[in-house]
Amino acid sequence: MSETKHYFIINPEAGKIDVSEKISNEIIKAFNGKKDEYMIYITKGKNDATNFTEDICKKEKGNLRFYACGGDGTLNEVVNGLIGYKNASASVIPYGTGNDFVNNFSTNINFFDIEKQIEFEEEEIDLLKVNDKYSVNLCNIGFDAKVAENMNKFKRFPLISGQGAYTLSVFYSLLHKMYSNLEILIDNEETIEGDFLLCVVANGMTYGGGYKGAPLAKINDGLIDVCIFKKVSRTKLLKLINVFKRGEHLENEEMKEYFIYKKCRSINIKSKKDFTVCIDGEILIEKNIEINLERKAVNFLVPNKEIIC
Repeated sequence: MSETKHYFIINPEAGKIDVSEKISNEIIKAFNGKKDEYMIYITKGKNDATNFTEDICKKEKGNLRFYACGGDGTLNEVVNGLIGYKNASASVIPYGTGNDFVNNFSTNINFFDIEKQIEFEEEEIDLLKVNDKYSVNLCNIGFDAKVAENMNKFKRFPLISGQGAYTLSVFYSLLHKMYSNLEILIDNEETIEGDFLLCVVANGMTYGGGYKGAPLAKINDGLIDVCIFKKVSRTKLLKLINVFKRGEHLENEEMKEYFIYKKCRSINIKSKKDFTVCIDGEILIEKNIEINLERKAVNFLVPNKEIIC
């Protein structure tokens, strides 16, 4: 059996407070008496987790296991660093603000239990490839991408949860431009054009700290879930937002006329004007994005193969 090496990548900026010391102590305790090699690395800035992970994958042999200690953004960086290395796998210890990716798994999994995590098995999961970058969970375009961008104004407020910060940002963003004129091409066959509030292109179910925008999405089904929210008034949006948050918008008769929901393998979105894109929390400004489903693209650590929702 090949040697297993564990790498814990801690983002001190994830969440409301720096939990680097707390996590480090838990890691040391979990490995007490074990022979496996482990290393703790604390990131120093944007893309540091990607660079560190890729560097380890290039240099080291054996079974390499990377644990993103932070939020979805930290996990995204780690995964982007190990793409293409079949001997590498990833997991997350969710100390971020939103931690939406873990919502794709059974609620009885304790991702905080490091002693159990280091015994988890590998399960292949899908990824989204957004232009030249990989997305673990979800890519959103338009209004809710602006909400994610503005969320930074609220997420460090005391006593405000990730979902609370997202909701505050929704109301803040209502004061500004809400719509994007988009041309959306699905599977190179169907074109949808118009003014839209938002477009969710999903591998996972939730974002924004629990908003269930793509309730039918699964991270291992080989398909992209696309949810397009049509143009509505501000008043109407305020009435519909809680139904959307709970993931009931596909079944609610009042909301059906405002949504287009598709499953596909590729999607191209373009506009004559710049639009805001959010990839697992990272904000980009684009005029054209190409998104493809990368089947079984990365190994993720889970207790068994029956835990994906």
